[in-house]
Amino acid sequence: MDEQEVWGRYKAGSEDDFSLLYRHFAPIMLRYGNRITTDKELIRDCLQQVFFSLWKSRATVGTPASVQHYLLKAIRNELIKKGKRAKLHDELPENYHFELEDSHEQTMIQLQTAEMTRQRITELLSQLPARQREVIFLKYYANLKYEEIAAIMDIGQDSVYKTTYKAIARLQQLLHNSALLLLILFF
Repeated sequence: MDEQEVWGRYKAGSEDDFSLLYRHFAPIMLRYGNRITTDKELIRDCLQQVFFSLWKSRATVGTPASVQHYLLKAIRNELIKKGKRAKLHDELPENYHFELEDSHEQTMIQLQTAEMTRQRITELLSQLPARQREVIFLKYYANLKYEEIAAIMDIGQDSVYKTTYKAIARLQQLLHNSALLLLILFF
């Protein structure tokens, strides 16, 4: 899907292209919203509000460089507006569950290995602070650039670099510690 072409047709009033934007981007917006707050109803309301506002302002809305970046920023802003900004990052549950999404073929070929990997990554990510989990999600799950992450999270790009570095370093440390523990238990 060429998001720029679809965006242009949506701006021209195409309901089909507007529906295509919704079908394509709503799932990742919902998953991102779930990383910000556990209030599913608030997330759905904000998602509907974002798309309602988009349709209503289609004649005047600009053309973003990245539609995905624009929509993720929009859902985040709407959640902040309707939610409690002070508690935004505190609302992530301690039993945070982060799933990698593999292709169907990979799942069929390496089902057991993929499940063990998912469980291990979920366990390791649950030990990270909420801000680091959010950066990891945006960088590696949503495949956003550092400047896009900075804009979405309303922090400086240097802070995104540092947060990403700290998250990866902490994950490596946790992985190393667990590998040592396994070696000790094995022998």
